[in-house]
Amino acid sequence: MVDVDAKQLAGRGCGRRYEKEYLNKYRDCMLFYCDGKARFERYCYGEGACFVFGVWAALEADGTLRYRQPLPPLAAAADLPQRLTAVEGDVLYFDNARWKWELAADLALDKKNGYTRLRMLAHRLTGR
Repeated sequence: MVDVDAKQLAGRGCGRRYEKEYLNKYRDCMLFYCDGKARFERYCYGEGACFVFGVWAALEADGTLRYRQPLPPLAAAADLPQRLTAVEGDVLYFDNARWKWELAADLALDKKNGYTRLRMLAHRLTGR
């Protein structure tokens, strides 16, 4: 059982992005934010590289990720990490798989997902 929450994984800024090591035609990212939210995002690699879908989630105390329903049309539950099973420094492991999710970026802001300067200022002032 993992004893960590999304706020701890978010670091000191707005949040952190973790990327799964390259395995297929997709770049999978898991983002953890300072307010305790989590988000899975999938992007294509290659010439037509683009955003495929994103899903908001909550990380429960036992490491289980609960995704907002209904899932987007291109998202399949089998493609989403279901449970955080290990944390080793800045490397995460989901679903007891050997594939690493490594820290890719510390985010001061994340405007596309709503974490603007104003929201971050409000978060610092209210502590939420």
